[in-house]
Amino acid sequence: MTVALTSLGAIEGFVSEQPAALIYFAGEGCNVCTVLFPKIEALLHQEFPRIGLGRVECNAAPEICAQHRVFSIPTLLLFFDGHESQRFVRNVGIGELRQALQRPYRLLFDE
Repeated sequence: MTVALTSLGAIEGFVSEQPAALIYFAGEGCNVCTVLFPKIEALLHQEFPRIGLGRVECNAAPEICAQHRVFSIPTLLLFFDGHESQRFVRNVGIGELRQALQRPYRLLFDE
């Protein structure tokens, strides 16, 4: 389930409540964002179900994007134990994301 994040406080709470979180920064009218997001949702649901997924609409909340140094979309921020672990910008492949998630996910969740 994707959580809509609309404030800095919501992001901080979301990241602190989850052992692992992925925040997807998107924009209205971004075709890449529209195509990529369902693929990421499916990947997390099928292979990494314990990673929380949040979404920020940059058009509606530019201050959130600026605070997190998101200047192009889509941008994905991956957090483990409340700390940003990796950042993916624009050209993100599902295979690349899967590979980046596998090892830390196994270490954190002992699977």
